[in-house]
Amino acid sequence: MQGFTGKLVGSTFPITEAECVKVHEAAVRVLEEGGMRCDDPRAAEMFKKAGCEVENNGELVKIPERVIMDAFKKCPDRFKIYGRDDTGENDVSLGCGEVHFATVTGRYLRDIRTGERRKATRADAVDGTVMADALDNVHGLYKAVMWLYDEPKICNSQMLVGEMMKYTEKSMTWVYNTGAEHEIQDLVKIWQIAAGGEEALKKKPHVLGHVIANPPRVIDVNYTSWIIGFCDAGLPVTVYSALMGGATGPATLAGMLVQAIAETLALVVQVQSYKPGHPLCFCGFNPAMDMRTGLWQFGNPEYGTVGAGVAAMAGFYGVPCVGFTINDACDTDEQAAYESALKNYTYALSGISLIWDIGGMAGFNYVDWAHMCVDNEVASFIGQYLKGIRVDDERLAVDEILKVGPLPGSYLKERHTRDWYRKEFLIPELSNRDFFESWERGHTELLEKGRQKALKILDTHSCPVPVEKQEEINDYLAFIKKRDVGEKDTPPTRG
Repeated sequence: MQGFTGKLVGSTFPITEAECVKVHEAAVRVLEEGGMRCDDPRAAEMFKKAGCEVENNGELVKIPERVIMDAFKKCPDRFKIYGRDDTGENDVSLGCGEVHFATVTGRYLRDIRTGERRKATRADAVDGTVMADALDNVHGLYKAVMWLYDEPKICNSQMLVGEMMKYTEKSMTWVYNTGAEHEIQDLVKIWQIAAGGEEALKKKPHVLGHVIANPPRVIDVNYTSWIIGFCDAGLPVTVYSALMGGATGPATLAGMLVQAIAETLALVVQVQSYKPGHPLCFCGFNPAMDMRTGLWQFGNPEYGTVGAGVAAMAGFYGVPCVGFTINDACDTDEQAAYESALKNYTYALSGISLIWDIGGMAGFNYVDWAHMCVDNEVASFIGQYLKGIRVDDERLAVDEILKVGPLPGSYLKERHTRDWYRKEFLIPELSNRDFFESWERGHTELLEKGRQKALKILDTHSCPVPVEKQEEINDYLAFIKKRDVGEKDTPPTRG
């Protein structure tokens, strides 16, 4: 899908180029002197192959700067996550100066019909996918919901991904969920079915895989398995640290950035050692811990600042960057609005290619389809800001200014106005533009407008995935359910 572009994309960073060099030097020192704990012999072999020092029977790896920079020479500076349609309209380009938005996820949701807050179910995964498919400024999906409370743990990921593949052809991303025995091979198989086969998936991967270092400075066994799974399937990855400032990372922004980059660099080396040239990107995901509650903080300004710093470092190394900007609000209120809008704009200004935020709040705990519709409109506002002011002869409009003025001239009747108004000015769908007096006499609140739009989508949106593809996915999910829990699978249907 065409992302938002403009003069302001990549125009603002919280650190200078000279400071990027300092962060790089500090991160290299961490890796050369302290290294990374390595919990998996397979990972130790990858680092050894790359030229790293392996100590303590493979449990510690020290990574020299030359190995790091050699790994970056193999990394593409841009790549695509493809839509599964034939038009190319759902493709998402990373590293090309476009800003894209995607949904985020939650364990709970507000029932769009009853208003009840409740745990997410498999049917909600269908609804979340349909919502994301229908909204114009949603360019891709994270998990439709975090967890299916009505499905067994051992096959939870498979049921969730299967429903997502059945109801959209937009791209998605995935972080490992359960660690169940068959999770990786099953999900890869589902993605292959959705793409049209193993080679079709490799040719046009529609999934971005997440690979995370376990802070502080640990190469995790589960994510090593996912590196192998993603790379073997031909799926690009985003590599990052999930440190929490003050808990699993330093309590300074610069220190957080240094550790996050050090851990990310280690993963770059690991991925490029396993599969040279494999496409990857950085990711902003570095909250601090709230010392009052022990919870991670996504809504605070520092989260967005460090994320933009990660984007600056990605640019320093010549790779794309993506990021999460979910807020901390526990309801669809003013806090949810200002936290998301400010961080999304900060991320967009830093040129982050794909931003996961739309519809979610409370630190991955809560989603709301009405709020998703409002966030979709906020994304359009940010996209308009990113354009800046484009200056050319037609837009300077000197001939029109000379023709119409001075008073009592009006531009309303001019062809120039008809030609340019919709191109230059955003016409929002949900935001209020009424006279105050008419608004005061009677109006619909913004969130209710979002709810009405969501209900219309759920009641009328057509599924773009062919029925035969849905049935093929259903057959595989039935096999999984029978194999893992000995039960017949009954997929939800849209009511």
